[in-house]
Amino acid sequence: MKEDDNRMYERYECQFPVKVYPQDKPDDYYYGLTYNYSQGGMYVKTDAKLSPDNYYFIEMLNYSADATGPEKYEAFDAKLRWSKRAESYSTLKNGYYYGYGFEYSSPVVY
Repeated sequence: MKEDDNRMYERYECQFPVKVYPQDKPDDYYYGLTYNYSQGGMYVKTDAKLSPDNYYFIEMLNYSADATGPEKYEAFDAKLRWSKRAESYSTLKNGYYYGYGFEYSSPVVY
Protein backbone atom coordinates (compact mmCIF):
# COMPACT_ATOMS: atom_id res chain seq x y z
CA MET A 1 0.00 0.00 0.00
CA LYS A 2 1.25 3.49 -0.78
CA GLU A 3 2.01 5.41 2.41
CA ASP A 4 1.43 8.95 1.09
CA ASP A 5 -2.33 8.65 0.46
CA ASN A 6 -3.33 5.27 1.94
CA ARG A 7 -4.25 3.83 -1.47
CA MET A 8 -3.38 0.31 -2.51
CA TYR A 9 -2.48 1.35 -6.07
CA GLU A 10 -0.98 4.44 -7.65
CA ARG A 11 -3.51 6.65 -9.47
CA TYR A 12 -2.97 8.11 -12.94
CA GLU A 13 -4.73 11.19 -14.30
CA CYS A 14 -6.57 10.80 -17.61
CA GLN A 15 -9.62 11.82 -19.61
CA PHE A 16 -11.02 8.74 -21.37
CA PRO A 17 -14.60 8.58 -22.70
CA VAL A 18 -16.68 5.69 -21.35
CA LYS A 19 -20.16 4.21 -21.35
CA VAL A 20 -21.49 2.91 -18.03
CA TYR A 21 -24.07 0.09 -18.04
CA PRO A 22 -25.90 -1.24 -14.97
CA GLN A 23 -25.37 -5.02 -15.03
CA ASP A 24 -29.05 -5.63 -14.35
CA LYS A 25 -30.18 -3.21 -17.13
CA PRO A 26 -27.63 -3.37 -19.98
CA ASP A 27 -29.89 -1.38 -22.33
CA ASP A 28 -29.66 1.64 -19.99
CA TYR A 29 -26.27 3.22 -20.51
CA TYR A 30 -24.74 6.57 -19.72
CA TYR A 31 -21.81 8.42 -21.23
CA GLY A 32 -19.08 9.69 -18.96
CA LEU A 33 -15.42 10.59 -18.67
CA THR A 34 -12.75 8.82 -16.61
CA TYR A 35 -10.61 11.30 -14.67
CA ASN A 36 -8.19 8.89 -13.02
CA TYR A 37 -7.54 5.18 -12.79
CA SER A 38 -5.43 2.61 -10.98
CA GLN A 39 -5.07 -1.16 -10.98
CA GLY A 40 -7.95 -1.30 -8.49
CA GLY A 41 -10.51 1.04 -10.03
CA MET A 42 -11.34 4.35 -11.66
CA TYR A 43 -13.04 7.68 -11.03
CA VAL A 44 -15.76 8.52 -13.58
CA LYS A 45 -17.91 11.63 -13.97
CA THR A 46 -21.31 11.47 -15.67
CA ASP A 47 -24.66 13.24 -15.63
CA ALA A 48 -26.47 10.05 -14.53
CA LYS A 49 -27.45 9.33 -10.95
CA LEU A 50 -26.20 5.79 -10.27
CA SER A 51 -26.89 3.51 -7.31
CA PRO A 52 -23.99 2.78 -4.96
CA ASP A 53 -23.09 -0.85 -4.21
CA ASN A 54 -24.46 -1.97 -7.60
CA TYR A 55 -22.35 -3.60 -10.30
CA TYR A 56 -21.70 -1.94 -13.65
CA PHE A 57 -19.94 -2.57 -16.94
CA ILE A 58 -17.60 0.25 -17.93
CA GLU A 59 -16.94 0.26 -21.68
CA MET A 60 -13.85 2.10 -22.91
CA LEU A 61 -14.86 4.09 -26.00
CA ASN A 62 -11.23 4.65 -27.03
CA TYR A 63 -10.35 0.94 -26.81
CA SER A 64 -7.00 0.00 -28.36
CA ALA A 65 -5.32 -3.36 -27.82
CA ASP A 66 -1.94 -1.59 -28.14
CA ALA A 67 -2.59 0.90 -25.32
CA THR A 68 -0.83 0.81 -21.94
CA GLY A 69 -3.66 2.05 -19.68
CA PRO A 70 -7.31 1.13 -19.18
CA GLU A 71 -8.11 1.76 -22.83
CA LYS A 72 -6.28 -1.50 -23.64
CA TYR A 73 -9.38 -3.29 -22.25
CA GLU A 74 -12.74 -3.15 -24.01
CA ALA A 75 -14.70 -3.13 -20.75
CA PHE A 76 -14.52 -3.68 -17.00
CA ASP A 77 -16.86 -5.22 -14.45
CA ALA A 78 -16.91 -2.91 -11.45
CA LYS A 79 -18.77 -2.15 -8.26
CA LEU A 80 -19.79 1.41 -7.52
CA ARG A 81 -18.17 2.13 -4.14
CA TRP A 82 -18.88 5.83 -3.60
CA SER A 83 -20.36 8.89 -5.27
CA LYS A 84 -20.35 12.63 -4.93
CA ARG A 85 -22.48 15.31 -6.49
CA ALA A 86 -20.90 18.36 -8.11
CA GLU A 87 -20.86 21.19 -5.60
CA SER A 88 -21.59 23.97 -8.07
CA TYR A 89 -23.27 23.50 -11.42
CA SER A 90 -21.84 26.82 -12.63
CA THR A 91 -18.31 25.39 -12.66
CA LEU A 92 -19.12 22.10 -14.41
CA LYS A 93 -17.16 20.97 -17.44
CA ASN A 94 -18.82 18.65 -19.96
CA GLY A 95 -22.13 18.77 -18.04
CA TYR A 96 -21.17 16.00 -15.62
CA TYR A 97 -23.06 16.38 -12.34
CA TYR A 98 -21.85 13.30 -10.46
CA GLY A 99 -18.49 11.69 -9.71
CA TYR A 100 -18.17 7.96 -9.00
CA GLY A 101 -15.49 5.72 -7.56
CA PHE A 102 -15.62 2.27 -9.17
CA GLU A 103 -13.72 -0.74 -7.90
CA TYR A 104 -12.89 -3.39 -10.50
CA SER A 105 -14.20 -6.88 -9.78
CA SER A 106 -10.56 -8.00 -9.82
CA PRO A 107 -7.33 -5.94 -10.05
CA VAL A 108 -6.26 -5.03 -13.57
CA VAL A 109 -2.66 -5.14 -14.79
CA TYR A 110 -1.45 -2.29 -17.03
